[in-house]
Amino acid sequence: MEKTKKSFKRYFMPPLILIVGVAIMASLSASRQKPHREKHVVPGVLVQVQVVKPESRQVIVRGHGTVKPRQEINLSAQVSGKIEWVDSRFAAGGQFNSGEPLFRIEQSDYELGVEQAQARVAGAEYGFMVASANKEIARTEWDNMQSAHRKLTGKAENSQPDALVLREPQLKQAEAELASANAALSLAKLRLDRTILYAPFNCRIRQESIDKGQYLNPGVSVARLFSTDMVEIDVGIPLSEVMWLDIPGATAAVHLHVDGKTFIWDGKVDRSVGVIGEKERLAYVVVQVKDPLKIQDDKDIELSIGTFVEVEIRGHFLDNIVSLPRQALRDDSNVWVVNDEGLLNVRKVSVERMIPGEVLISDGLNTGDKVILSSIIGGAEGMKLRVMLNGKISNPENSGDSQ
Repeated sequence: MEKTKKSFKRYFMPPLILIVGVAIMASLSASRQKPHREKHVVPGVLVQVQVVKPESRQVIVRGHGTVKPRQEINLSAQVSGKIEWVDSRFAAGGQFNSGEPLFRIEQSDYELGVEQAQARVAGAEYGFMVASANKEIARTEWDNMQSAHRKLTGKAENSQPDALVLREPQLKQAEAELASANAALSLAKLRLDRTILYAPFNCRIRQESIDKGQYLNPGVSVARLFSTDMVEIDVGIPLSEVMWLDIPGATAAVHLHVDGKTFIWDGKVDRSVGVIGEKERLAYVVVQVKDPLKIQDDKDIELSIGTFVEVEIRGHFLDNIVSLPRQALRDDSNVWVVNDEGLLNVRKVSVERMIPGEVLISDGLNTGDKVILSSIIGGAEGMKLRVMLNGKISNPENSGDSQ
């Protein structure tokens, strides 16, 4: 019996185990559900966009220049003499209003000259009076002679007396001497007046080289003055920018940057220099600023001569212009737009003007278009995109799925 059991286990158990295993596997296979096939959704490249909104935009032309005086002269005396008085402000940086005295030359010699000229005028006036009286006497004597002749002859003569008879040359000489004396008096007074030098306009002293007691000769420069009423700035701009400006007449803002602060003065374009720089090939326009040295409520600094400044000149207005960051322009004439299906669309545009960091588009875009600002590697027409606008990510409504 025990032998039979051993034979059963030896010959029948392995097939039985195999059959049971196969049955179990078949049962498990029949009860297993088919795996769900998931779809892989391509989300699209995330891009930042700007919504198109046309606007009216004024052209701003930027340039630089150095402040220089509108008027500047060398001051010199017209008469000679020793300086007897100098205004305490007459030094580099001193400021004067038009007509204020600057310094005075010793006047005694010129006062004597005026007195001498006055004496000469008095003498000439006496000579003129005598000559006039002599003419009248000569005329009376001639008339008396004519009357006596008529009484003796009974005839009247129609002849006129000679100029010498009436002493007319003597009268003309007296008139000339009086005129000369008056002219000499005027010249003497003019020389006396010129002993005092006055400010020719509202000015500031750039440099001076005189002092009290110094002797001056006519025509020798003693100081250099510049006007404080107005300064000018020669602003260099590219030749292509001139077309955007009204010359003369365009308004400007003059910026001075000092220690992190910016001070601004109002200016105006007065004229074009009409010369192109040989090296930099720039056109130059002249911007004028009034009262540059006046300390105003919002400023605690002057627009001094020699200051290097930045100038913004306001040009023409452009209507229906779209302003975009410079990186939005592709290949100099295209922009990328996200269409309604969330796909990249290459749009050809007309560039009206390009400035540092910004491009102005005049045609090719519509209000509400979403212009792509992001850089996309391998960007091409029809590429699927996701949009980031105002910090929020939005998926297009009609985005398709791909397997």
